[in-house]
Amino acid sequence: MVRIAETCLNVLYQHGLSSAQFQFCFERAKHDLLANDMACDAIVAEVMQSMDDHPDAATLFGLLLAEARMGIENDSPYGKAFLENAEKAIKVRIATGTGEPLHRLKIAGLYRRAGLPVPDILMLDPVGGNPADEIPLPDLDGALAALAADVEAEGGGAYEFFSGLDEMSAGMPEDAKAAFVHHLLSLDNPFLERCALYWLVSGASLTREAVAAGLRERLMRGKLGPETLSYLPIIRGWLPASSGRAVIDDIGKLALRQGLAADPHNNRAEPIVSDIMATTADGVGAQGLTIVGRLQAQTFVAMILLKTGYGIKDAFVIRCRSKREATNIVSYARQEANSVRIDRMTAELLLEAALADGIENGHPPAPGFIDVMEACSLNQLRPQERDLQALLDHVDPQKEIQNATAAQLDRMLRNEPALDALVPFTDSWFEDTGETRGIIQGSRSARTVEKRIWAFLEGRRDIWARRFLQTAIILKSAKKERLSKALAAAAFALMHKHPLQDIPLVEDIVVTTLDAGGGSLW
Repeated sequence: MVRIAETCLNVLYQHGLSSAQFQFCFERAKHDLLANDMACDAIVAEVMQSMDDHPDAATLFGLLLAEARMGIENDSPYGKAFLENAEKAIKVRIATGTGEPLHRLKIAGLYRRAGLPVPDILMLDPVGGNPADEIPLPDLDGALAALAADVEAEGGGAYEFFSGLDEMSAGMPEDAKAAFVHHLLSLDNPFLERCALYWLVSGASLTREAVAAGLRERLMRGKLGPETLSYLPIIRGWLPASSGRAVIDDIGKLALRQGLAADPHNNRAEPIVSDIMATTADGVGAQGLTIVGRLQAQTFVAMILLKTGYGIKDAFVIRCRSKREATNIVSYARQEANSVRIDRMTAELLLEAALADGIENGHPPAPGFIDVMEACSLNQLRPQERDLQALLDHVDPQKEIQNATAAQLDRMLRNEPALDALVPFTDSWFEDTGETRGIIQGSRSARTVEKRIWAFLEGRRDIWARRFLQTAIILKSAKKERLSKALAAAAFALMHKHPLQDIPLVEDIVVTTLDAGGGSLW
């Protein structure tokens, strides 16, 4: 086995996934593991033998799949290469008879958990491959009961049950999965109606159609809960036009005729939200929201990841056993990234804008966002696209920046105390794309590199203006008015074609981009 992969696996085996020793080892090794085809082949070989006998190899492979997915999203070179190497290695092992069908289903689940499409070679009936494998499927009722027992034993709920089912079915062809999900909705397991909502958000078109049909059948049998019914019009607004959405509309009409459209939340205790924190967006437009609250004597922490172009990328609710557990989670979140306390109105603005951003780019919110909406009483949120001018008006309602003279604007842009105080929030702001890497690696002189990076940023004015304004809104809510004003002024300058070289925040982005790419000016 390649030494670097062997070292990582040994540290993982000795110290565990959450240990500082493994985290340090993985951070140092992950880029080499992603780039090295021999290391990839060695890890896949371990995983393909048996995930049950080699759980650490499966864990490491899953981590690398997640890193590869992030690499692809962020236009980094290593993501695609690793996935190609992994698929080649899997094909070789399957061709030699390694990897039983049920075992391959488990590997497909690792891809699903990482948010990646499952390679055809791992599907039960791969496209263009041999006829469908004959697989001794386990008893369905027994498998569901065992999964539910495992989830409940670990303190989980419907979302964890859904995640288990989603990973179990990751290797099914879409028509088979749609039939599987439709059958599940005919069962009486208490988790399944909520799972149906998760599948509506996250499933492919055939699965959505099957879910919608299953929910309609439950309604006709008098088995559709009012809470599930109340979420359907909300989710309907997140979905593209399709036959599945048409069935959801039909469910709404049938429910109205039957008098079943009453709000189920009228008699429920409202959550008490005690704290909302937000990180500022990093260089690829990712930022986090953390909401702490209490509902029916139980403390919860809602975690939400927003990302430009993807909207609400991830969301889930942690139901804490004690206030101390919630405090520990929040403290960890604060240590991991610069976060500030914001008000509810600002959080709602960010979430509505993220919903619109994701839907516009073909990405409904993460399924766990349904739980966040419920826990934090956010059911009134709807996608709200906000252009740059709307964001600027929000952060500059008195138009102090927009009506400033050229000299006043220049002073705002060059407010050194504010710029220095912004560093912890903006030090991850730089460009790392295929184009910028090509510029840095393909230019012979530092002067040429710098000139080309400035020219590249000229075409990125709107992107950075939006990032400046989103951060300004967060910092204004956090009572950091001076910092918010400096960011809003820079955004205004970008929007109105102010020379880039006269905007210090953009100059910082250029310098950091060159440093990160190995093309420093110094």
